[in-house]
Amino acid sequence: AALLVAHDVFGLDSGRTRQICDDLASSLGVLVVAPVFWRQQGGVCGGASGAAIDAMMTDPQKKTWGKWFQERVAGAWHLPAWLRDIKAHTWDVVGPRLQEHVLPALRERGVERLGALGFCWGGWFVFHACTLPDFCCGVTLHPSQAMLCPRLGENLRQLCDAVCCPQLVLSAGDDSAATKEGGLAEEVLQAKPFGKDCFFKTFPEMKHGWANRGDLDNEAIARDYAETMSLVSDFLKKHLA
Repeated sequence: AALLVAHDVFGLDSGRTRQICDDLASSLGVLVVAPVFWRQQGGVCGGASGAAIDAMMTDPQKKTWGKWFQERVAGAWHLPAWLRDIKAHTWDVVGPRLQEHVLPALRERGVERLGALGFCWGGWFVFHACTLPDFCCGVTLHPSQAMLCPRLGENLRQLCDAVCCPQLVLSAGDDSAATKEGGLAEEVLQAKPFGKDCFFKTFPEMKHGWANRGDLDNEAIARDYAETMSLVSDFLKKHLA
């Protein structure tokens, strides 16, 4: 079995993303792979626009006023390019990279069961990937599907309806209601034959990005991060490992 991890818009070096991959590989005893799906020069992963937005969003309460203001100005300047990078990565671009490169490589290694886990942008990726018969389950941490679908000319309900395996969706308090308990995604997925195996939970005190980017020195974030990883582990042990 293998778990494919889809990074957020800041790439594999965003927060604890690599650490989470290592922890899941160890605890589940499965192969964990984390491809980089953003390749264009200067793109969100590692590019100038991504670095500026990343800096603006990272631990604002720990910065001096001058540093905070400087990074807000830089972030605002780079925001249009950052949004263009996101719009450039439609499923027509990303999907072939998955199906023509990643999946064949996993099959060559003898992988028969495959799950997906994604952070933010990676959650949108997970829902798309889980429309394919190659995947047996999906996990989204701080989902972005409700924000990205309209930006990319997609319909969220149609995307949810195309998903064909159980999903675990864990939201922050400031994430969209459409991907929380009682929202559109849960409504559509729970009507499916595997609906009883789908689980949605909101962590109301958390902000978007807490799972892989939140400060674990904060007691509340550390508490909810521990619960998050426990839910993820239990879900994947049931449906993947």
